[in-house]
Amino acid sequence: MVPSSAFGKRMKKLRGRLVAGGLEGVVMAPGSNMLYYTGVRSKMLERPFLMFVPSDGRAHLVAPNLEAGPYTRAPVEIEIHDWSDAEGPKGAFRSLRRSMRLDGRWGCEGTVPFGYLTQIQDRKLILEPADPVLQSIREIKDEVELSMLKEAAKILAAAYRKVPEIAKAGLTEMEVAKLLREEIFALGGETVDFCDVQAGKNAADPHWAPSSTKLKTGEGYLIDSGCTIGGYNADITRTFVLGRNADVESAYADVLEAQLAGLQAVRAGATTGEVDSATREKLEAKGRGEQFFHRTGHGLGLEIHEEPNVRPRGREKLKPGMVFTVEPGVYVEGRYGVRIEDDVAITSRGAEVITGSLPKEFGWWK
Repeated sequence: MVPSSAFGKRMKKLRGRLVAGGLEGVVMAPGSNMLYYTGVRSKMLERPFLMFVPSDGRAHLVAPNLEAGPYTRAPVEIEIHDWSDAEGPKGAFRSLRRSMRLDGRWGCEGTVPFGYLTQIQDRKLILEPADPVLQSIREIKDEVELSMLKEAAKILAAAYRKVPEIAKAGLTEMEVAKLLREEIFALGGETVDFCDVQAGKNAADPHWAPSSTKLKTGEGYLIDSGCTIGGYNADITRTFVLGRNADVESAYADVLEAQLAGLQAVRAGATTGEVDSATREKLEAKGRGEQFFHRTGHGLGLEIHEEPNVRPRGREKLKPGMVFTVEPGVYVEGRYGVRIEDDVAITSRGAEVITGSLPKEFGWWK
């Protein structure tokens, strides 16, 4: 659990970054950033719902009255302008403008819906992307955040150890996904936002959603799932084979070699591009360069995909507190896909694979 004192410190850091960037403030919508700064989790629906954090002064919230309650108890000071379905949001936005200046250069979170922004459109207000500022703060995790990420990783890894018992020939991808979700929840996972099971040729599509396709003996199958603790995400992918498949086994050996090389390259001061190159060069040397067509990894935190972006030619330097995935893969259309994914945290002494309790040598599931 994040201590109440942390939220004020986060707001202070954000305001410092806004001043440094010459911004008057930042506009956020319900989601990970509002959760990070208020401790309140809200859904973004059709009703206009925005938080405004000026570079100086208290934060303001325009919110439907059925959503506003938890923000009155937030660990940071927020002036709330709520509205009802009967009256609509226009009065709340007028109240906001009477209470604070909303002009000049403001940062705006990229996920804010256009329908929300129409409520504050004004020729005196200039909106600019705020995600570089917001992500740069959130990508460095403190010890409390790291502890939740590690707990989520521990639970998810333990659930994957059950896969050999639950994934049988004849079950559909959806049935296996349901069983794995149940294992994650039984072990203490709070949410499972995705659990992708991809059998046979379906694994050649990296983001294939579970279907009625059945697992078959003699084919590989790939499972990519996450879970959260305190809102913080773990993310693991493993590839399995039912029986024997020489092609999948060969690809597995190449992907594992690439993944281990990527993990070996992870250290404070290295660039994201160097980690990506470490995996990519191994696969290119095996003639599989075109079969690996996505980045090597992505950051983990309150979102399943956030900074840092571990991509080709990435220039961002790794710093202690960053947590991200290392997940090279190869995909042969119409035949199979193989990916191996672990979560790694940068420390002052090097790196820690926080999903390292889960085996990954070929055949560990037998």
